[in-house]
Amino acid sequence: MITVIGSLNMDLVLYTSYFPQVGETISSTRYLEIPGGKGANQAMSIGKLNGSVEMIGAIGNDGFGDKLIQNLSNHGIGIQGIKRCTSTTGTAFINVDDHGDNKIILVPGANYELTTQHIDEEIHLLEKSEFIILQLEVPLTTVFYAIQKAKELNKTVILNPAPACKLDANLLKNVDILTPNETELEILTDTKINTLKDIKYACHKLLAQGIKAVIVTIGAKGAVIVTMNNFISIPGYEVDAIDTTAAGDSFTGALALGLNQGYDLEAATHFANQVASITVQRKGAQISLPTLDEFHTYFK
Repeated sequence: MITVIGSLNMDLVLYTSYFPQVGETISSTRYLEIPGGKGANQAMSIGKLNGSVEMIGAIGNDGFGDKLIQNLSNHGIGIQGIKRCTSTTGTAFINVDDHGDNKIILVPGANYELTTQHIDEEIHLLEKSEFIILQLEVPLTTVFYAIQKAKELNKTVILNPAPACKLDANLLKNVDILTPNETELEILTDTKINTLKDIKYACHKLLAQGIKAVIVTIGAKGAVIVTMNNFISIPGYEVDAIDTTAAGDSFTGALALGLNQGYDLEAATHFANQVASITVQRKGAQISLPTLDEFHTYFK
């Protein structure tokens, strides 16, 4: 089993021909409410691929929270670890223009009420899981505490360091697998990333702090696996990418599922690349994530 600890948001997506200027009012051509949040996206990626997954997070006592809970449950994701809090459910206001560019304002809401006490209350989920996935859209103190608890239980910890920020060495030393993209890798290591050599150099900075493997996603080029002894390039897929929302989340979820099913790190990364290549061909967050049947249709 896999447990995901992280955020749940309702994405409120406004499509406009262009971004309004200061003081300008324009009309939206389309409006959608799409379940999102990096934690929920990663849990959904696993659930849609028929993996066994539980979610630990926090939502508000409101309609958006109801919809997020129902959506996860509809796809077989365990929701007993999701707490109702006094804040409103997390939301993301996303403006997308005709070029596919976006501007996002995130309102964390209840996500910032996910506490260390919640982790203790749901420790039985960590005990039953082989892999624990986390991101950075909930309080860092909770992330740090959850990672410590997971390591005390000898679980494999996968951290998707997004949204990127500087992380303490005491946190990183307990991470088994880190899954940044190139921008996140730059922020984590203060290293400008232009080449594969730069990626290797930056990753070894992180490995020196105790991380066992860093898997860097590099868009259409695929991903690279960096360990102390290996540097493995996993090629990407040439597809018509129309929306990269949740691509990294689908990658991290599929990676954990592959490992949980017994794949080695290289095979699991290859599988994760395949899943992400489907995700980017469709719009939205959780609605873009492929089911197992859809995966087999793409990769027969």
